[in-house]
Amino acid sequence: MSGMGMDMDPSASSRTQAWAASIARQASFSRGYSPLYAAILDCLAGWLRESEDGRDARVGLLRQRFWTFVSSQVWDNDLEPILKLAATLHSAVLRGDSRVAGLRPYYRTVTPDGPMPDEPGFAGELLTALDRLGEELLAHAHRWEIQTNETARGVLWLVPAALLQIEAAYLVELGASAGLNLLADHRGFSLRWPEGPQVKLGHAEPAQFEIACEGAVAALSAGLSEGASDSSCVVAPPEILGRVGADARLIDLDAPAAETELAACIWGDQPQRMQRLQEALELRRSFRGTPQAPRLMQANLPDEAEEFLRAAVPAQPVAPVILFDTYVTAYFNDVDHRALVRAVEAFARSWTLRHKLPWLWVRFEPPRAGEPAAPQVGWCRWWVEVWTQKGRHTIELGWGHPHCVRLVFGPGVSELARLRGPE
Repeated sequence: MSGMGMDMDPSASSRTQAWAASIARQASFSRGYSPLYAAILDCLAGWLRESEDGRDARVGLLRQRFWTFVSSQVWDNDLEPILKLAATLHSAVLRGDSRVAGLRPYYRTVTPDGPMPDEPGFAGELLTALDRLGEELLAHAHRWEIQTNETARGVLWLVPAALLQIEAAYLVELGASAGLNLLADHRGFSLRWPEGPQVKLGHAEPAQFEIACEGAVAALSAGLSEGASDSSCVVAPPEILGRVGADARLIDLDAPAAETELAACIWGDQPQRMQRLQEALELRRSFRGTPQAPRLMQANLPDEAEEFLRAAVPAQPVAPVILFDTYVTAYFNDVDHRALVRAVEAFARSWTLRHKLPWLWVRFEPPRAGEPAAPQVGWCRWWVEVWTQKGRHTIELGWGHPHCVRLVFGPGVSELARLRGPE
């Protein structure tokens, strides 16, 4: 690594400024949802932009370390290295590392009533923590595996299953990580509209997730429960006959410190998300060793997609398949993404014709180039591919915040509900 007083070459400096701009955009997206995460990113972007004159020596070293980190490999997108750094920092907080003692009070996940990150001392404590962690932080971040920790996303497959009135299904997840969203039918979701209606999904009571919704309220209420009241609709989830997930990097939650590392992926000022994760972990433990426990398989997608799908569903199925992925292909390049789509399409079409059962592919991903723009920065497109004996249907369900705190439904709700019934 370059010495503290050695400046980066002009090309490195230019690219560092580009990273600063990208980090600032990430901060803007997260500001209303995670002030702490936004404040961390604001500080980092500001330090990367600083001129040499009058700079704190620690900032110069931080710039050199950051540049070494981001230039050490090819990233699929700008979000990946920042998520790794943020999770690594949070893990030090959760472990009670003395080097981050001054920063720890700002994390609501460990100090519910601590100071806010807009206080003058925050930037100094963050810089001190990063300086003290130094090379160890970067080494840990290099090894860090991004894992799915957002347990609210199970609602994304529950809604289309309910609209189609599926009574039983085999549940399959791409990018399953720890497989916690495969147990979403045992969680509790409350979908609420400003007009007052409420839709409840899942077995848990009371509802664990409160999701603010917009659009298609009449169509959704009608589609989910015929004859339901105007104010409330309770929908039983389908019986899940099998739960299988695939990921290139499986997480063994029974390994030492694995649950803490998964928890560290949550933004540090979101104790409610932390509570939801702890509930999911407890639920997973309760199903361990039972037929209802998720079965996780290591698979490199898209290369092993067909092999995985063949192993994930029984040879003689008696119910439809619900395949889903949430914020997974965002990490794929365009070539791999197209290959995955081709593999799933070919398998689903053949499977449906052979077994005369529907196949659903529920997707919740950031829009790619050429797709409709998101209504808000950072939101995900939500759609479902349905294969039946009558053919293939692509139905747009709407858009949502990646943490599913808000969903906006589109006209596809009615279109999907019309597909149910006999072939």
